[in-house]
Amino acid sequence: MGFDKSLLQIDGEFMLLRTIKQLKKIFPESLLVTNKRNKFPQIFSQIEIVEDHYPEKGPLGGLVTALENCETEFLFVVACDIPNLNIDLIRRMATFIASYDVVICVQDNRLEPLFTFYHRSCLPILKQQLTTNDWRIKKQFDRFLVKEILLDSSVRLKNVNSPKELPLWIQ
Repeated sequence: MGFDKSLLQIDGEFMLLRTIKQLKKIFPESLLVTNKRNKFPQIFSQIEIVEDHYPEKGPLGGLVTALENCETEFLFVVACDIPNLNIDLIRRMATFIASYDVVICVQDNRLEPLFTFYHRSCLPILKQQLTTNDWRIKKQFDRFLVKEILLDSSVRLKNVNSPKELPLWIQ
């Protein structure tokens, strides 16, 4: 979009803070992994912010950083540019975490690795993957017990990638 989506504001409200507010309905703690911690204004001081330990490795580096800093058995990962989280869907996904390493949504025949639960035990395999030149998060999924949640047309996970998609946040 030509700017940092983590700092996107609509009507003076940071959309990332709106997302975190939604997540607090389910999770007692949030962890924000970012390329530069100091880019966030003071209003973000209520959130634990960690700089990506592997900034040149794409979202996989951010995921590994989050797992390294996770104090719980499972971590729910969501991209900063997914508006209007479906709390009921996240709760439904959470019902499977005791039996799987990864609980992920499938939409339009695509896995959504940045709207997923990961067990902390995934860390060694994902960290080892950082040493390769293939940083696709789902590359190692065949080594995990994965539960796929097939989304029907009534549930949409849509990243905001252009100015014309900004109204998705306002709904």
